Amino acid sequence: MKNMIIIGLLPIYLLISATLIVLLKLILKKEVIVDLIAIILGFISLVATFYTMFLTMKHGIIIYRFGGFPPPLGIVYVVDKVSAILSMLVSFSLIMAIVYSIWILLPKWRYLFYSLAFLLIAGVIGCLYTGDIFNFFVSLELLAISSYALTAFYRGSSKAIRAAVIYAITGSIATSLYLLASFLIYASYGTLNMADVALKAREPEYIVAFSGKVYGDIVLPTIVAMILILWTMLFKSGIIPNHFWLLDVYSESPTPAVALFTSTADMIGVYGISRFFLTVFGEGISIEYFRSLLFNIALLIASVSALASALLVVTQTNIRRLIAYSTISQLSLAFMGVLTGVPEGISGAMLHLITNGLGDMLMLYSAGIAIISCGKDLSCLSTLRSNIIAYTAFVIGSLNLFGIFPLLPGFWSKALLTLGFLKAGLFWGIIVVLVSSGLCAAGYFKAISAIFKLKRNSFITVSTTIPAIVLVTLMLLALTLGILITLNGYFREFVIQWGYDMIDYKRYIVITLNLTI
Repeated sequence: MKNMIIIGLLPIYLLISATLIVLLKLILKKEVIVDLIAIILGFISLVATFYTMFLTMKHGIIIYRFGGFPPPLGIVYVVDKVSAILSMLVSFSLIMAIVYSIWILLPKWRYLFYSLAFLLIAGVIGCLYTGDIFNFFVSLELLAISSYALTAFYRGSSKAIRAAVIYAITGSIATSLYLLASFLIYASYGTLNMADVALKAREPEYIVAFSGKVYGDIVLPTIVAMILILWTMLFKSGIIPNHFWLLDVYSESPTPAVALFTSTADMIGVYGISRFFLTVFGEGISIEYFRSLLFNIALLIASVSALASALLVVTQTNIRRLIAYSTISQLSLAFMGVLTGVPEGISGAMLHLITNGLGDMLMLYSAGIAIISCGKDLSCLSTLRSNIIAYTAFVIGSLNLFGIFPLLPGFWSKALLTLGFLKAGLFWGIIVVLVSSGLCAAGYFKAISAIFKLKRNSFITVSTTIPAIVLVTLMLLALTLGILITLNGYFREFVIQWGYDMIDYKRYIVITLNLTI
């Protein structure tokens, strides 16, 4: 269908937008016009993702074949409801970051932030949409490089440069491991199309047009590739022990950059593991025994990560580091949800990515006011006491991440995660959810209590009109999503269906390759 072209054009449009913003800044030399154009360009991307969501609701999985070449001969984008809904979150986060940066960043440098943000989102959406293993690597590199640059945005700060260098070196190693996995897969399967690999991993003797069948024994290459992919995805989402880069990145990057990381780039590890371990190397592959073993090991790693990071949330006195450890804990829970292999657990994991993104943005953007006024210490949150919108947003963000209030999506994501563990027979997983949530809550309430303590003597009064617009928008979205899931049974079933769609590898293969198996 002709209207499918919007899927293929969206990442290209974002790349063009990144370049256009820089050119306009050089030509116009007026920050206000560049700010306005950046918002308009971001809004267009949001409309495009809404339209993509509409197409998936109408047609199910939708395919865009680049150049019209049929897979596996050509690169394809394969978009389902999960990738469509996450791309909406990504585009929305971009607009919020652009608007907030108008307030918090120096005018002469904002255009650089906009350009890097568009590059980052192009990479994230490429990862969400692609049906090609190598194209996933290209998109991963794009979001990684732009993340390194955003981390070093305050290039006058030695701490920011150090954080960016560590992130870049370790990130390059992680993506290189993924590239090695891609080489192994291509050498064994003769293809890098996800649906093609998914088919041959289950039916090694199946002959696919243009790629034929597998070459030799695929067992060892597949085992090594799965291990490398798992380690890369653990790194991308900062799961302990691959979390060491995340703390300084969250501490030293600009506030809107950190908000983009937590709501877009850092969720790619969880999404990637769901796509590779549920669709490509999902249930029914010829080495099911190893897949089960790897799942158990990954579950253990993620559960330790969730508990350890939650414990560290309680001990933090720096608001950015508190949010960093909270993010690690929440993404670890989402990782665990995917690894249950149960539809409810998977749906809970995908919803939890949205929950974490919204909760972290609320906390970061409200805390950003305190950071500008006073500093990053928790005691500086007392400067928010006179700003009812800011401290309300901080409280709502905390409650959303805690997951105890039914009118917020965090309650439902953790409820689905718990149900997933119950159905999978992983009762200890329920304990991990409850204990990690309780520990994180102690850290959140520690931060909230700091708001109502005596104000610091030295702080700067700043105008907060723009942050208020961002925070009100985020609060409305979080509450609307929570109320929809709570009161609308159809919408609740729509969310639960995400998990069933993710494990339906047969449908993915048939639609992508246009065949019958």
